[in-house]
Amino acid sequence: MGLFKHIGTKIKNNIQRSIRIQLFTTFILCALGSFLVSRAVLPLFENINETVMVDYSASMQMMYYQAQDTAELAIQENSVNVLKQWIDQENDKVDSAQNALQIIVTDEGGKILYKTKQVKEQEIDLHEEIRNVMDFAINQPFNHTYPGAIETSREAFTTLVPLTLQDKNYYFFVSGLPQGEAITSTSEGPIPFFIGVILFIVSFFYSTKRKMNQIEALAEGVMVIAKGNLAYRIEKKGQDEIALLTDNINQMAEKIMTSIEMERKIEQQKNELITNVSHDLRTPLTSIMGYLRLLSEEKYETKEQYDEYLKIAFSKSEQLKNLIDDLFEYTKLTNDKNTIVRQQVCVNELLDQLMEELVPLAEEKQRIFMKHFSEEKIFAALDSEKIVRVFDNLLINAINYSADDGKIMVSLEGQDDHVRICVANQSDAFTTEELDSLFERFYKKDQARTNVTEGSGLGLAIAKSIVELHGGTIHAKYKNETLYFIITLPLAAS
Repeated sequence: MGLFKHIGTKIKNNIQRSIRIQLFTTFILCALGSFLVSRAVLPLFENINETVMVDYSASMQMMYYQAQDTAELAIQENSVNVLKQWIDQENDKVDSAQNALQIIVTDEGGKILYKTKQVKEQEIDLHEEIRNVMDFAINQPFNHTYPGAIETSREAFTTLVPLTLQDKNYYFFVSGLPQGEAITSTSEGPIPFFIGVILFIVSFFYSTKRKMNQIEALAEGVMVIAKGNLAYRIEKKGQDEIALLTDNINQMAEKIMTSIEMERKIEQQKNELITNVSHDLRTPLTSIMGYLRLLSEEKYETKEQYDEYLKIAFSKSEQLKNLIDDLFEYTKLTNDKNTIVRQQVCVNELLDQLMEELVPLAEEKQRIFMKHFSEEKIFAALDSEKIVRVFDNLLINAINYSADDGKIMVSLEGQDDHVRICVANQSDAFTTEELDSLFERFYKKDQARTNVTEGSGLGLAIAKSIVELHGGTIHAKYKNETLYFIITLPLAAS
């Protein structure tokens, strides 16, 4: 039972997945149903066409067999008198005005030896008569092999029997007009056939209507998408090739829409980049030009003021250089062809070294590093030059933006096949939107950008690009007045 169910399910699935099989099955079922209906209505129309015909074949057969029987009797008695007796019987019919047969008995030369009264000739062309008899015999229905044949034309029938009596050869001709028999034939006519044809057309049209509607809906959907409505989706029905084509068209529209949105986003980002770069370059450049103008016009009072203006101009120049360096670095990292050179790095020692180097800066701003590292050394396949940029950026941000007398917590732990690094510091409150925007280019919490010493706004964007280039992740969260930056990096190269 389970086997039959499995086979049935498999057949059903094959039919559902192939429109060719569906159409073939529909055609067969409609044709079979139409045939059965046409056969079922036959009795209703079997006598609708009635034809009456006159059949002469039975009378011809009677003349033929009568001549054969008489000839056989004459041969048995070896006497021509048997033939004469039949001739006399037919002459009596002639005398009584009855329908009589014409009988002729000739010798080998065609000379008539015995005949009925209707015959006037004394001699016949034996060759011509035999040929006429043979031609007529070929068309006799009762000599055909198929049953039920009838003869509807009334022509003089002639049969020939050659025979030998008393060592003499004779030709025995019997001819006459056959008598007709009325035959009535009935037929159902073409109506059942036409009923079957019409039923097939209607049933096949109705059965394939759903598929045609699917094809029409598919064509309409393609037209809608072609006109620019890429958000339009064609409804999928079934599992056959039409459904597969529907899926492909929807996926194509989705990819085109995504591609266009991506192009628009890239264009928007490009415009934003130009705007932000212009702003961030113009601000320090304006300051540099202003202080240099003061110096060139000698608008300073003391040597100390001169040195102060020069120091500020130099500081702004360094800020400008750092911004340009960050732009160059970010451009390299976002290039698809950018690669990293991995080597085994002890993450514990790397972080220790960076924190040690930044202790003077932290003390200057009254910040304290607190580390929570796992006891075992953790090694990972990293590009040390690039990953240092990430850690350095996070640590410097923590120093610059921590609350006064704040603690900077750095933790490190190994987890299965990756390492987790967390840098946390006390900070002003962040909204969810601000956290999501932290890693965007040129984003600064102070959107007014009044304090240019905050940096280029590219540091976290660069950090994210480097981490993702290593196959890792970086994200930020804010909890209990503390801002956390969490990095996960794979221990081995993927």
